[in-house]
Amino acid sequence: MFRRTFLGAGVTALAGASEGQVITVRGAMSPRKLGWTLAHEHLFSAFGSDPAEPPAYDEQALLDVVIPYTRKIRSLGCRSIVDCTAAWFGREPRLLRRISEASGLHILTNTGYYGAANDRYVPETARQETVDQIAARWTAEFAGGIRDTGIRPGHIKIGVDPGVLSELDGRLVRAAARAHRRTGLVITSHTGGSSEAALGQIAILREEGVRPEAWIWAHANQCSDLAALREAAQAGAWLSLDGVAPESVEQHLALLRDPVISARALLSHDGNSFRNGRPGKPYEALFTHLRPRLLREFGVAKLKRWTEHHAASAFTIRRRLAKA
Repeated sequence: MFRRTFLGAGVTALAGASEGQVITVRGAMSPRKLGWTLAHEHLFSAFGSDPAEPPAYDEQALLDVVIPYTRKIRSLGCRSIVDCTAAWFGREPRLLRRISEASGLHILTNTGYYGAANDRYVPETARQETVDQIAARWTAEFAGGIRDTGIRPGHIKIGVDPGVLSELDGRLVRAAARAHRRTGLVITSHTGGSSEAALGQIAILREEGVRPEAWIWAHANQCSDLAALREAAQAGAWLSLDGVAPESVEQHLALLRDPVISARALLSHDGNSFRNGRPGKPYEALFTHLRPRLLREFGVAKLKRWTEHHAASAFTIRRRLAKA
């Protein structure tokens, strides 16, 4: 029997009003408007810097780099980007909204904590709080916006280290599951190539009464255990194949040829256009290198499935709950 969590009336009403929509930094909209969606990118981050919330950027320098680049990405055919820079890791929704307005891209930001990198970016409060208290923080951002911006998250972003889940990482997964029950936000989890960590998270979701359809295995392309990828996909989890680069085209094609994996695939680069002043990591090879191969081998319908329809389904606000 899974643990039941109960919703405050205000949050319940808000979650219900958002049901069936996606939430971008400029507000809620129909998922049909997402178009071609990059499901896992970082428009900017402070990775490598000391954790801070809010982060300290040279904002004009950042905008001078990111706005022209995102305009270029839009010219290639992109219409939406899911930003995966988490709190304490460099998240700044104000800047994302300015970039969205200037580029014309729909951008989704997130709530949650990044527990990978040996928990470096998990705030001290989370080490002391209960699972429900952590979930309440994330739910509050969904209800009222991030800090004083009024900007609401469009997904939950967590991260775990490889192998058996640590006690803290396990609590973050449980908090994400409980926040999903209250909000309907999908959970994007930095999991990488660790099948043990991936299947451990799916087990926790089920214990919490949440179906795996509510969970995205970020960096699933790093996993060489095809049986584990198929197991996760068959359970309903989304597989984020987000390592697209000129040198990885063949790897991504091979994964997409697997009918079980491709049925739950999302595509992206895990790029970063402003790494706190360091050289960025581009996110355009999906358009320039992979798209021609996808069209030639699979056709337009499957291309749209992997770049539009799956993302629209994954990021739609909807509680994916197990039957009691």
